[in-house]
Amino acid sequence: MQFSYSEPLDHAWFRMKSILFRPFDLGRWFVLGFTAWLAQLATGYSGGASEKFRVSDQWDEPSFQGWVSGVEDAVRAFFDHPWAVLLIGLGLVVGLLFWLLILWLSSRGQFMFLDNLVHSRTEVKAPWSDFGNQGDSLFLWQVVYSLIVFVVLGAVAVVGFLFLYPVMTLEPSTAAVVPLAILAGTTGFILIVTLVFVEFFLTQFIVPIMYRHRLSTMDAWRRFLPVFREHPGGFFVFGLLYFVIMVVGWILFMVAGVVTCCIGLVLLVIPYIGTVVSLPLATFGRYFSLEYLGQFGDDFRLLQPLPAKPDHPYGSGQVQGDGTMVGPQDVSQNPGADEPGPEDS
Repeated sequence: MQFSYSEPLDHAWFRMKSILFRPFDLGRWFVLGFTAWLAQLATGYSGGASEKFRVSDQWDEPSFQGWVSGVEDAVRAFFDHPWAVLLIGLGLVVGLLFWLLILWLSSRGQFMFLDNLVHSRTEVKAPWSDFGNQGDSLFLWQVVYSLIVFVVLGAVAVVGFLFLYPVMTLEPSTAAVVPLAILAGTTGFILIVTLVFVEFFLTQFIVPIMYRHRLSTMDAWRRFLPVFREHPGGFFVFGLLYFVIMVVGWILFMVAGVVTCCIGLVLLVIPYIGTVVSLPLATFGRYFSLEYLGQFGDDFRLLQPLPAKPDHPYGSGQVQGDGTMVGPQDVSQNPGADEPGPEDS
């Protein structure tokens, strides 16, 4: 079975323009952007920026060793205080609770943003409550999955250290080190790619299936995996294409930010405001995955099909404020001068 990539791209672009620019409504952008911001809190960009760490070019080996010695002295002095362990434990607990809060809000936001795009509307309260069970299921699954990933990566790191450390202490030749480096690099690359694709499939396909059938996260995975096993290459190609589109999109946003005398860049790094500014990219990406997933049958289709050759943002109909369509068959004849018309009501 052959699946198209160009048609989902065209339809996603069409739907993005329809909901955001036909007509342009700044209030809609801010409400829809809020749900997109919640959805992206724990999964990627949500506005805001962090400074990159850069080692000064003026550092030489003695100064670096002095810096390391200073850090060691500061750590020893810190742990000399009886409350040091308690303070560290408290910080870890606060950090964990904050991470859980962000993950929970993001899980709920995934369904809020998706619901608004499916119905071409801007709602916050209704999808928050209507899909609360699915959001909580997604949250719990991600917590368990994160713990499993932490344990697996920790075990791999410990095994790698126990295996490589005795070899490195013997000062092996380059011919012996290269195969080990290749093995370690390949293992790390496979693990990273696997984790990235699991997270990608979770947000782009599992969440829509949960939304479509009101399923738990595990039940949605059970419904998705048989289809994935039949077409693994298609889903991986889609993931690579999605990644390229997002990279190109962000490059264009950066160029636009520079062209606007860096005003656009300032807006992009402000939390929430940055999501509103970049809303076309997030909306297009979400529609792209929905259009691609819908090709696998009615069980995976969330969007109504578009006209073959639409001449209007929603075909021959006119879009109302709630996203519904009014076709020509719903419009009555002109009642004449003696009867009130639409403009008089």
